[in-house]
Formats: sequence, C-alpha cells, structure tokens
Amino acid sequence: MLPPRLTLPRRHAMAAVVVGSLALGACESDRGLRPPVESPTTAPLPDAEVVTSARESILLMVATLERAGAEHPGLAVQIGPWLEMHAAHLAVLGADGSDDGVVAPVPPAKAAAARRRVLAAERRLAADLGDAAGRASSGDLARALASMSAAVHQRVVA
Repeated sequence: MLPPRLTLPRRHAMAAVVVGSLALGACESDRGLRPPVESPTTAPLPDAEVVTSARESILLMVATLERAGAEHPGLAVQIGPWLEMHAAHLAVLGADGSDDGVVAPVPPAKAAAARRRVLAAERRLAADLGDAAGRASSGDLARALASMSAAVHQRVVA
C-alpha cells in the first residue's frame, strides 16, 4: 500500500521555488546582480541594462500603486502587500526604492476602474520581468527576474 500523497498548496510550492532559486543564486554567485565597477570609458554591461530596465519598470509600478492608493484610500489596504513585494524586488536589484522622477499615470476617478488599471499594470510588469529574465546573460539574474515575474503574476491572480 502506498503512503498517502502529500498535497502542497500552489502558493507554498511557488514560494519554495522562488526561495530555492534565490538561495541557489546566492550560494553560487551574485555577479549577475551587481555589475562590476566600470571605468567611464567602458560601455555598460548587457546585464546592467537589464537590471536598469527592470528597476525602472518596478519603480513606475510603485509610483502607480502609491498614486492609486492616495486617490482611493479603500484600495490602499489591497495595495500594501504589492508595495512590500516590489520593495523586496528593488532590494534584490540593488535599488533603494526611491522613485525620484517617476511620474505615475492619473488613476481613474472610480475605485473599481483604478483597481482594474492597477491589475493590468501589474500584468504588464510580470511580462516585462519575464522578458528581462530572457535577456539576462547571467543565470543568477535570469532566475531572480523570473522569480519576480512569477511573484507578481501570482499576486495578480490571487
């Protein structure tokens, strides 16, 4: 007789994959996450461009969430966990989370429409992070970006 099969909720399985990927990446090397110091005469490394693009996308999403939450206080509670997740992603990418110069779009007047727009923007961010993972030269960076994409997508679906 076979022992009963353990079932693992999808969220726990995804979390294990994300944590495992990040832990493996941290054990191997963090070269892909921190580009080497460059002299002013060298061209930017391809992964540095990927990281910069990912940071900009996340910073725009943070500004969008903050503005939607300010305009619609009822959404602020729902937006809080997303902001925490994006702050964690920015920390992995080496950004301090400041969004100086990022201008968020004006949210719709109705909270329901603003929520739909935020969800659409989060879906675009998940796609952008997935695309960035495909462009990354470093396996560590690709895994981190893919994990971020999965986390954003999971939060949107949940």
